Amino acid sequence: MKKLLSVLFIFLAVFSLAACKPDEGEPTVEPTVVPTEEVNNGQRIDFGDTFTQKSKITVWIDDEAGEYMTAVIAEFNKLYPNIVVEHQHYGSVDAREMLKTFGPSGNGADVFQFPHDHLAQAVLEDLVYPLPTATKTKLEARAHELGLSIATLTYDEGAKSFDPSSPNAVEGLYAVPMSIESVGLFYNTDLVTTPHTTYEALLAQAAIWNAQPAADNAAGDTRTNAQKGYFYLGTSSHWGDSYFNQHIYSAFGFYPFGATLDDPSAVGFVNAVPALTWMVNTLKPQVTGTGAHNSVTAGANFELGKTPYIIAGPWNHEAYQKSATLNYAVAPMPSINGNPTKTFAGAMMAAVYKYSDHKEDAIKFVEFLNTDIAMELQYEYKGKLPALKTDLLENIEGVNEDVLLMAMAAQLETSVPMPTIPQVTYYWGPGETMIIQVWNNAIAPATAAATAEASYRTSAGLGEGN
Repeated sequence: MKKLLSVLFIFLAVFSLAACKPDEGEPTVEPTVVPTEEVNNGQRIDFGDTFTQKSKITVWIDDEAGEYMTAVIAEFNKLYPNIVVEHQHYGSVDAREMLKTFGPSGNGADVFQFPHDHLAQAVLEDLVYPLPTATKTKLEARAHELGLSIATLTYDEGAKSFDPSSPNAVEGLYAVPMSIESVGLFYNTDLVTTPHTTYEALLAQAAIWNAQPAADNAAGDTRTNAQKGYFYLGTSSHWGDSYFNQHIYSAFGFYPFGATLDDPSAVGFVNAVPALTWMVNTLKPQVTGTGAHNSVTAGANFELGKTPYIIAGPWNHEAYQKSATLNYAVAPMPSINGNPTKTFAGAMMAAVYKYSDHKEDAIKFVEFLNTDIAMELQYEYKGKLPALKTDLLENIEGVNEDVLLMAMAAQLETSVPMPTIPQVTYYWGPGETMIIQVWNNAIAPATAAATAEASYRTSAGLGEGN
């Protein structure tokens, strides 16, 4: 029976082939072959790129309108046409928080952006891929020294320690600095001809200004500038903000976390006592009178052209430049008692996600963000100071003619990199409470500093006296 079935199947197969054979004279249809090249009217057309496999990376950059990243991606694809870049808008603070939800799954962005003070935490959370030596070498030739310093950490991954003496600690570059920034002394050019270079001169003039009748008083209104809240000098934050106040601390020799800003056991609030004493006795009367640390809406007053000075940063330019009643410029922070003041320098970073499946392409993209064309687009669309060496800024059209950014660049010449060790997270809260206790509640500076020290050590898990 099996032999009969086999013969039957063979017969049917032969019959099928014969039935499919074309008739005599009928053309045979050959399978289609797509050529990689074709000659058309004498012109050779190459289809090779059409069939080249493309890869794809996702980047999370703070660009809500998307115009900046569209321009950056277009330029990037001129160099790397086979890397498809998908941009998704996330705020610079939100990107890290969102990436934490993906963890090591590999499903997060290949490239993400964050501010300088998130770097160590992102490394601890196992989110950041250390960049290769070749990338570091490229950046050392181009990136601003402060930005590069902020993006470089010494880390022992096994011990999860940033202690340089840890057995397996390795110094590495963990991000590419995109822009760099600092606070400065903003002044109304209609009210100030030549900005003060010392706090002594500034506060002496403040006493005179504060006591004068306000220029916008109605008939019969005799209130002074101070009574109307138009103090001579203000801050766009509040007087309890340790980031803004670092320039004051520096004049009295206080730098948190030791001389190199990276010793978690040496936060050193006790060293802030002389600065706190000066702040409450000399500064406070001229900037808030008897008011609390946050009692004056200086930002709005300066924007309306009602006050001469404010301590602010580049993030304020957009609002100030839109004001129809304000003409302003930026000067370096004034000295105190003959001592120069040094602000904290901050940077916006771009990093590669540690669990990206496309690390090589992601590295190409973050390296591209440091190129002249990418920095020029960042300045054009975002108005930020590129994190480049000073002598390279001349390659970025318009930057050297931007007096506001050049003033900040001058300030950065004396700035110090903001600490990036993870314990900095526990510095800001006790630091703010310390100032508030002295400023608002008349607590002795030494007492407030000791309380802040204890609070920091508890939060950082150091223990009292360690």
